[in-house]
Amino acid sequence: MVLMVEPVVNAIESCKKENSLVILTSPQGKTWNQNLAREYALNKEHIILICGHYEGFDERILEYVDLELSIGDYVLTGGEIASIVILDSITRLIDGVIAKDSHLNDSFENNLLDHPVYTKPIEFRGKIVPEVLTSGHHANIEKYRQEGRLKNTLIKRPDLLKKSKLSKADLEFIEKLRKVKGEN
Repeated sequence: MVLMVEPVVNAIESCKKENSLVILTSPQGKTWNQNLAREYALNKEHIILICGHYEGFDERILEYVDLELSIGDYVLTGGEIASIVILDSITRLIDGVIAKDSHLNDSFENNLLDHPVYTKPIEFRGKIVPEVLTSGHHANIEKYRQEGRLKNTLIKRPDLLKKSKLSKADLEFIEKLRKVKGEN
């Protein structure tokens, strides 16, 4: 089924405000990312999400849309899941939704993946939480976490490092990791 122009445009017009951003989820759209989530959380007060459909939509709908967004290079049966992904990633960045500043060290903030995290017990089947995390020394814990972010990113998503703002200490740590790995 193709989404018809009249009911979709009527829906947009019934809730659109002067400052609304109208988004259509579509595999043909710009790829969603954390930077867009942050920008929209900070700068957009009213977002209208239109869920695309696997058979598509009447092309005339695009005249009433500000932006087509995709959550990746694959096709879903509908845009509902994509809309939920977009909504959740924006909402969690709005002040008061989650603990203040708790999102600042999440994956993709500062273009780095998150550091490893641990829970109790300290020892489970011979695997022990790194001692630095139980030391109570906050500066050492933060250094360990930053190095964990850098290591995870280097191993799993090295492409992100090119976009990251890295300190001299970060660059030295990455170089050390590369030498251990045998890279140059």
